[in-house]
Amino acid sequence: MGKRLIDCLLTWMLSATIWAAHRHWTVVDGLPTGEVQQIIELPNRQMLVNCEGVFCLSNGEGFDIIACDYSLTYQMETYTQGYGHLWQGDSLLWLHDFYRIFLFDTRIRAFRYDIEPRLNDETLRQFAKGEEHRAIPNVRQWQCIDSLGQAKNYSTMVLDYQGGLWIGTRNEGIIYLSPHKTSVDELFAGHPLIGLARSTTDQNGRIWRCKTNGLECEEKGKYTLYDTTNVIGLPHNRTTFIQELQDGLYLLCDSLSTIGYFLPENRTFVSLNAQLPTLQSYRHFVGACPIDGQWTVVYAQNGIFMLDTEADTLALFPPARHIEQYATKYNCMLRDNEERLWIGTQNGLFVVDSISPMEKYSAQRIEGMRNNCIRSLILDRKGRVWAGTSCGISRITPTVVNLGPEDGIPATSMMERATCLAEDGQLVFALGGSHAIKFNPDSVINQSKPLPVVITSFKVNDKETGMKDIRLKYNQNHLTFHFSSLDYAASSHTRYRYRLYPLEQEWSVSNDGAGLGTAHFMALQPGSYQFEVQSSATTDQWGETTVAEIEINPPLWLTWWAKTCYMLLIAFVAASLFHLYIQKRKRQLERKNEEKVNRLFELRSEARHQFAHSVNIEPDKITANKDEEALMQRILDAINKNMDNTEYTVDQLAREIGMSRANFYKKMQSMLGITPNEFLRNVRLKHAAHLLADTNYPVNQISLMVGFLTPRYFSQCFKKMFGVLPSEYGGRTLV
Repeated sequence: MGKRLIDCLLTWMLSATIWAAHRHWTVVDGLPTGEVQQIIELPNRQMLVNCEGVFCLSNGEGFDIIACDYSLTYQMETYTQGYGHLWQGDSLLWLHDFYRIFLFDTRIRAFRYDIEPRLNDETLRQFAKGEEHRAIPNVRQWQCIDSLGQAKNYSTMVLDYQGGLWIGTRNEGIIYLSPHKTSVDELFAGHPLIGLARSTTDQNGRIWRCKTNGLECEEKGKYTLYDTTNVIGLPHNRTTFIQELQDGLYLLCDSLSTIGYFLPENRTFVSLNAQLPTLQSYRHFVGACPIDGQWTVVYAQNGIFMLDTEADTLALFPPARHIEQYATKYNCMLRDNEERLWIGTQNGLFVVDSISPMEKYSAQRIEGMRNNCIRSLILDRKGRVWAGTSCGISRITPTVVNLGPEDGIPATSMMERATCLAEDGQLVFALGGSHAIKFNPDSVINQSKPLPVVITSFKVNDKETGMKDIRLKYNQNHLTFHFSSLDYAASSHTRYRYRLYPLEQEWSVSNDGAGLGTAHFMALQPGSYQFEVQSSATTDQWGETTVAEIEINPPLWLTWWAKTCYMLLIAFVAASLFHLYIQKRKRQLERKNEEKVNRLFELRSEARHQFAHSVNIEPDKITANKDEEALMQRILDAINKNMDNTEYTVDQLAREIGMSRANFYKKMQSMLGITPNEFLRNVRLKHAAHLLADTNYPVNQISLMVGFLTPRYFSQCFKKMFGVLPSEYGGRTLV
């Protein structure tokens, strides 16, 4: 019931609509053939088209063929009388032709082949018998079909979500009738607005026309021709442009690029070429645009400059540095109500915000235009900038909107500098010498809300891929998205912006002027991404965001568990290297310790030998290091101080050097391998040997001087150490 009500409402809306423009899709636009048998609108607003068994999907601009394996489709038992379709839910679409049944899954936009198990349903069994579901045109629709000459060629029709009528034909593709009214009128030869568009109107309302036989002026219905016969100094009759300056002065140029000042009241022309030789470097002057009372910008087919009309000198036009990266051929120029200068070239439209020859300023190139060859510029009554191009017309401000055949604007080249604002506020653009179009700038563009964007095609490494569950391999990293808002009624009005988050934080703008957007991403690294895209119609408002989740998996050697293995392996290698280092260091230390011990043994052995065989006691020679040398010096000082004290003991010696008896014992054993008593006795005996050799003291007295109680015990010990009695040492005789 609800669907029938909607159909009736759409039919009523359609009957109230004046079909003024239509689009025609053929095989040139991607249809596999011109034989269209079925047109079905999908939930995402794409149109599925059956061309004699070959299926395709609309993409916003044309059509893309859908792959179908006919050997896996279901062969019907009996021959049917036509084409039909049946919805199962909102995702499965059943179709049949004369022979076969097809099952299309709108979620993945691909055909499925699990058909036969599903035919147990009674409704599907009836459908398999050839039940047909076709929309029947109403009276108004039949009138439209007949007016297009397709009454006998008509095969199917459908109303889309916008109220547009799709007419399928038997051999001429699809004709689309837009639901929007158009206010574009065609003007033909002799219409006064065509002449006005090709002329220049000054502040006094006089109309100037550059002709091959002179300069014509129209004022209040009267015509005056200025030529070489009545204008002093005018070198040629063929003029190319005239521009009003101020105080009745005009800038005039002829076909041979002679430029100068024209005073119509005095009928004189003063050429600037003689006093400004630089002018000879310009091939053909196209036009001029005053920017203040002094400076006028003059543009040509091969450059641009500024003319000082007070001093009659030339200056560079600074924005040319940027503009001439794209083109050096200038076609038109306009100064708007905000004092901005608009410059149309062979390859782009540019706007300059600041005009002063003494300042450094640059031009901004306008993006988003369907065609960048700018042929004419004009302001409407609301101060909006419009441009005629080599492929239609575009509104530039406040946002770029490209007009096309769906708006009643032919996709052909506009005539250079041939446009005007009519008295009723309509804009006129001349297409040629005898043809022009006129339209109301307020009604030609439909103010519509932005539509949701549909990703119509997704390619991975230039191969078509479905949009469901996008999980890719590491080497599937070249991605291409085609997207459209599917605004069939006014596709050229749509702009898009997109980004691949988090790779891109800023939006990129896409607008091919035909309703289709494209985004390319190359050499993406493994990771999670979100492709986000929005559309905008005729305002700065952006619609809802369409998001596609993409996961590019890392290669096997970069997965998380592979990285874990790498980390464990690195940890194992590091631990092994550390262990080897520790073992090596340990061996080095052991070797150094061994060398140190051996050296110590050598020093100990040498010290003991020195102490045992030398009469002299030198601390540095009987010790192994500085600490022992210092200790030995303290010991010897203590002994020497108590050399003649027969009651001086080892305990006293230990206390005097600040050591316990036990530690003193251990230290003497370590250094010299003898006991403290032996060391004390040996020091006394060596001192006695010096006294015996160097003095004449009696032996008995020397024994007392070195701390022995009896000469007898002294002699015994002395002989034991030196092998001779004290009396025999050093050649002595007993005294």
